[in-house]
Amino acid sequence: MLDSIINAFTKGDLADLNSKMLHSAYWGQHNAKFYGSEKLNMILGNWFALTGKCTVLTHQTIKQNNHYVVHLTFEPTNKTGIINYVFWLETNQKMLKSVLAIVDTVQLAAVNKGDTEKVSNNLPATDPLVISDYDQQDHLQGDIAWPSSLIGKQTRNVEILDQWWAIWSQKQLANINTLYNDNAVINLPGDKHPQKRDQLFEFVLSKINTLTRIFTQLEDIAIDGQDVAIKWFLDGDEGDDKIRLPFITLLKIENNRITVDTTICDILAFNKNFSASRVFKQITA
Repeated sequence: MLDSIINAFTKGDLADLNSKMLHSAYWGQHNAKFYGSEKLNMILGNWFALTGKCTVLTHQTIKQNNHYVVHLTFEPTNKTGIINYVFWLETNQKMLKSVLAIVDTVQLAAVNKGDTEKVSNNLPATDPLVISDYDQQDHLQGDIAWPSSLIGKQTRNVEILDQWWAIWSQKQLANINTLYNDNAVINLPGDKHPQKRDQLFEFVLSKINTLTRIFTQLEDIAIDGQDVAIKWFLDGDEGDDKIRLPFITLLKIENNRITVDTTICDILAFNKNFSASRVFKQITA
């Protein structure tokens, strides 16, 4: 699986990747779902149009049961900068059933001389929000999900994951200093370089101060030793608009502290869908 994705996004080998996907499989990216090899070819075509040939600087995989999460950091051959790309694969152990991919589109714009308009024009229209997705926000049916609800209270590092989730779900910003190592590497959406705890504090604060009726939703968690991948949403109201912002966060936990946090979201796809939003105003890599 790893080689198939790398070869597709560095060499344009669509055939090998397509051979790994079930006929019913879909590829989710830029807040839209795509079916069929023609649509996958469109994604790769847009990628190479914006990056040219590129190499993989670093890669990370997290495997658990049918989950296979791949984090790749690309470097275009003839352009300056890096691009973080995360692929959340659902498999039957042999074939791909679905892919959720999030690319840091602000970093993608940065390697194109900061031309956010060029990247945005290449993005497809997003799928419409389904109002029933907000039923839990408007009419809570049960307990709010915590990591311990999904992975069990006996799982390694579960208390740390619950405390991490409280930063977003309960606005417990004080947990940043207690959970994160002093020299933690924190990669935030759109940034060229790793940040420190203070920048993470400001990032979270900017979101919770911009939105009202915030509701955070866990979708899935995959754990592989010290590495954890978390797929989640930030829902909320901004004026008269309901917004939804999908994230994937990758954590490394060592000696009961978070030492690496890489959080990815598709900022330009969000801005294209919510053009009046101030959640990511004037953010550049």
